[in-house]
Amino acid sequence: MSKVKVFKEIPGGAMRLAFIFLLFSSFQVLNAQSNDTTSFDLLPQKLSLIEKPLWGKQGFFRIIGLAPLTPEAREKELKLRRTMLSLHQLGGFITLGLTATSVYYGQQVFNGKYEFFNAHRSFVRATVVSYYLTASLALFSPPPLVRHDKETSSITIHKALAWIHFAGMISTPILGLSIKESSDPIKTKQIHQISGYITLASLAAGMLVVTFFR
Repeated sequence: MSKVKVFKEIPGGAMRLAFIFLLFSSFQVLNAQSNDTTSFDLLPQKLSLIEKPLWGKQGFFRIIGLAPLTPEAREKELKLRRTMLSLHQLGGFITLGLTATSVYYGQQVFNGKYEFFNAHRSFVRATVVSYYLTASLALFSPPPLVRHDKETSSITIHKALAWIHFAGMISTPILGLSIKESSDPIKTKQIHQISGYITLASLAAGMLVVTFFR
């Protein structure tokens, strides 16, 4: 039986139904692709390790419905991001002031003025709380619309310095607590002192570069 003969034996109604089905399927595929592209464009190509599980396409806030991935919701997210980053900058200045005061009282204790020990300890506690609250405002903020990772800017320098003062904010209090139990208290106290000054310097540089060199 020839192909032409088989084709002629297919009823006209069945052919029309098949054509409509193919047309409908094609429309659905194109529509799905269009929706995927829209969702993709609403987020930057690269998300940080914290942004992806929270704000990514399948992130926590998307899944629970708190932040649907729509243009309207993303506009609100960008406003929230600006607010959080402004508070982050304000918190940075507060933390810098607390850190400088902690270092000042720490230096007094280091010089033998032990009456400043309680003041030093209180400001260290306030500094640590302020630091991590301030850092969380930047870390947990929604992602931007576009991210230019390859460009060197004040923000990239600010982030690079953050690694230094973040390490200092962990190590300096631990060193301070371990002075009494250390086998060499004088050496531990000196390392604690140096760590405190490096933390203060890197924090001040981070605030300076992001405030005056945009």
